[in-house]
Amino acid sequence: TGTDLPRHTANIRPVDCPFTGETLTAVAALRPDVTVVHAQRADRAGNVQLWGITGVQKEAVLAAHRSLVTVEEIVGELTPVPGQVMLPGWAVTAVAEVPGGAHPSYAQGYSVRDNDFYRAWDAVSRDRDTFRAWLDRHVHRAGAAA
Repeated sequence: TGTDLPRHTANIRPVDCPFTGETLTAVAALRPDVTVVHAQRADRAGNVQLWGITGVQKEAVLAAHRSLVTVEEIVGELTPVPGQVMLPGWAVTAVAEVPGGAHPSYAQGYSVRDNDFYRAWDAVSRDRDTFRAWLDRHVHRAGAAA
């Protein structure tokens, strides 16, 4: 209650609480076709290890029909890290080794946040031609420069 969102989407509906009778607002669970996240390490069996500020990466992978996890490195054995989150291989569809794949964000223990990129992004994203030029340089031709 207290929102007009149910008028705009079928994924939000009022429900009566079976315990109190109070009217609550229910939101349907998201079930993405594909989730793509970046982590620090994976082993050869597809188990993934991530740590730091992980947000809802684990939940996003578990909710999706399929998942791609890019990692800083693939290792022979995952050694424990304080505060780690583990994604079991059975929950991960594919793993790709992509060092630096978190850029412009960071992967704790592997890279640092690119603050200059974040500061510049606002101007890039506001202008269609500037954004298209950025896409061409950093996405469409990124592999050609390697």
